[in-house]
Amino acid sequence: MLENTSTLAAYRIPVTSGPRTLEVPVLTPGQRIGVVLDRPALGPVIWLAPEALGGFTPVTATPVPGGVRYRSANCRALTSRGAAVLHRDAAGRIDGGAQLPPASVSCAPGERELPAVLPAGSEVFPYCDLRPE
Repeated sequence: MLENTSTLAAYRIPVTSGPRTLEVPVLTPGQRIGVVLDRPALGPVIWLAPEALGGFTPVTATPVPGGVRYRSANCRALTSRGAAVLHRDAAGRIDGGAQLPPASVSCAPGERELPAVLPAGSEVFPYCDLRPE
């Protein structure tokens, strides 16, 4: 788990573990997000004032029977970069995870449910990017 404990927004956060690298698009102050890497190391981060994000709010995801319900209060569609799925055991400890591909994650405004097969105790962390590419 990554957590932004600063008062600034972290933007384009490179995270590496051995030969694997991923990028967390944005992490607002106080926000936590899952990362499916063993012993992740952070690269250089771009720090921005939260108001520079133009009203951006994080997209949330809730596992539901047969899928995941995504909610976005943003006024425009963001670009999906996939999602991290963390699995917790009965004691609440993280005991595994997976990465959902971008096409399986909704960053559209409003609420949308997409199909997915997730084990009980899963948490989904969408990676929704402000950049359109």
